[in-house]
Amino acid sequence: MNKLFKAMRYFLIGVLLGSFSFLLIGLFQGGITATVRGIISLFFFSGLIGIVSMIFETDWFNFPIRLLIHMVITIIIVGLMMFTAGWQIINHKLDFIFTVVIMYAIVWLIMYLSDIVGTKKINEAIRKRKSK
Repeated sequence: MNKLFKAMRYFLIGVLLGSFSFLLIGLFQGGITATVRGIISLFFFSGLIGIVSMIFETDWFNFPIRLLIHMVITIIIVGLMMFTAGWQIINHKLDFIFTVVIMYAIVWLIMYLSDIVGTKKINEAIRKRKSK
């Protein structure tokens, strides 16, 4: 059951980051029409990317290989999401890949900064316990 909750957590984090990415792209592209089909597609495929992120919790390969695998799978999933949603946001394959890689880097930066803040909070709690 613990693995199910972990997968659900990763799914929800994926939806959160996918929604953020959608809004960011919409902001820079001048708007995106949100249909029910598009929103359902965004939820499902973003959650799927979140679940794929569980690869970082394994020791199958070294980190750069896991990152490359995750990025390739993410690009494929984003392409499927855009096709399923009927979005024609990015017309050229090179522009599509470039945009996905830029968004990928922005999400990684957010996750990195979030990790730093979390680590600082944990270290502060440890210092408070040791000082008592």
